[in-house]
Amino acid sequence: MNTNLNTVIPNDVLRGCNVIVRDCAGLKRYDTVTVISDYATRDIGKFITTVAGSITQNVVHHIIDPFSVHGQEPPDNVALQMCKSDVVFGVTKMSMAHTQARLKASQNGAKYLSLPDYSIDVLTNEALLIDFKSITPLSIYLAELLTEGDKITLWTEAGTDLECNIKDRIANPAPGWCYTKGSIASPPNAETNIALFENDSNGVLVVDGSVTCREIGLLQNPLTLTIENGSVVKVDGEKSDLLNNIFNSIGNPAARVVAEFGIGLNPQAKLCGKMLLDEGCLGTVHIGIGSNSTIGGNNKVPFHVDNVIRYSTVSINKETIMND
Repeated sequence: MNTNLNTVIPNDVLRGCNVIVRDCAGLKRYDTVTVISDYATRDIGKFITTVAGSITQNVVHHIIDPFSVHGQEPPDNVALQMCKSDVVFGVTKMSMAHTQARLKASQNGAKYLSLPDYSIDVLTNEALLIDFKSITPLSIYLAELLTEGDKITLWTEAGTDLECNIKDRIANPAPGWCYTKGSIASPPNAETNIALFENDSNGVLVVDGSVTCREIGLLQNPLTLTIENGSVVKVDGEKSDLLNNIFNSIGNPAARVVAEFGIGLNPQAKLCGKMLLDEGCLGTVHIGIGSNSTIGGNNKVPFHVDNVIRYSTVSINKETIMND
């Protein structure tokens, strides 16, 4: 459906929308645009549609039923529209970044702005106002280090001691803006990530930042995940029942696969329980569990949840690249 392009937008919200549409997406006059929201995020979708419509007339806004989990596929007609677009704004409450629909759109050359769980607070957050292009060299450099590596070791004073296999995997720079056709960006999140080898992560992960789902969010007390042969086999801690219930609700053991490693790079982002702010915090890392087939891995399941860890020491092939 087309949304009214005369929507009135408050000035601080307009500033954030302009950053996303003009700077991060680099939208041009003749680009075709698809905006996808749900009934919880449709106002944000209308704002994005209005700003995009001030640049190009080729804008369609789909308002769909809410997803129940991150990684759920959109309706077929929406997926088809995504593949026909130059730029796609995914503004649904739950992320579509790890869907096959997003992957196919990217493979067709669409720039994809992954903007799950967006709100007025995110649109007006100072973390959205940084120069994302200035982060690009560091994001690419870290991607090169990870791509050349065989093993990641993750350690924290809180108790994390985890080793992951990344041999022959190609890392993904994601500095917060779409710097080429087919790229994906999630401003204010700026990161570098890599798909982990699906059956070769072992150790303990103490999650003391956040779990990026509505049931858990920002943590007051840590969760401890025991990982064997690439899968979460045990969860301990105050909200362990919630996380176990989420895993079990998928009905597929692939939902427990340790799938992704990412490093946050946004110096203005602060942990707050919002996915794109938490994952992008400079000084944090995150471990994604579930699907990784859209970022270079082999685990295909309609589910993905990220676990954010503070104050990490990270080594690649025993060489420390990040200390506390």
